[in-house]
Amino acid sequence: MTEQGNEYEYFTEMHRGYQPPRVDGLWRRRGNDTWEYLSLLDWSWHPIGEGGRVKNPPAAAALEPVSAERAAELEADRQGWVEYWAMYLDEADYRDGVAPVTVVRRRSSPERVMDEAFVVGNKWAPDPIIYEFTHSRSDHHLEEITVDQAESLIRELRGVAGATEL
Repeated sequence: MTEQGNEYEYFTEMHRGYQPPRVDGLWRRRGNDTWEYLSLLDWSWHPIGEGGRVKNPPAAAALEPVSAERAAELEADRQGWVEYWAMYLDEADYRDGVAPVTVVRRRSSPERVMDEAFVVGNKWAPDPIIYEFTHSRSDHHLEEITVDQAESLIRELRGVAGATEL
């Protein structure tokens, strides 16, 4: 969790491609140049620099300062960083009211984007479907859903509870 009463300044990275803009990352710095990012994949802070996958902080225009308390809230809300979609075999199935076949999710983190599908064996596994769908390379159709809808759909399709827990 974020330390209270520390020497860090906290910033959110905003994705302005949405209306309203979505928070896309959580950053902190100590002093003028010691930057760290919250990995949204392993939920820990990592320094930027030569040894890491992230070499530089985002551009200043993409950052908005936040209080340590707000940073702690964002850090604690793991689901707030995840996007879920119901996946249909094609758009015709979606329009005809045919049930989706599974749930897919995206976790965007400063070090990489992780796209996953809930697959046979009742687990999350890497899957390129979200990228393919957003780049018009797929016949599948995705419909954005909430975490609660994703949980309900996985329970309905696979009989599994707690699949969306991070």
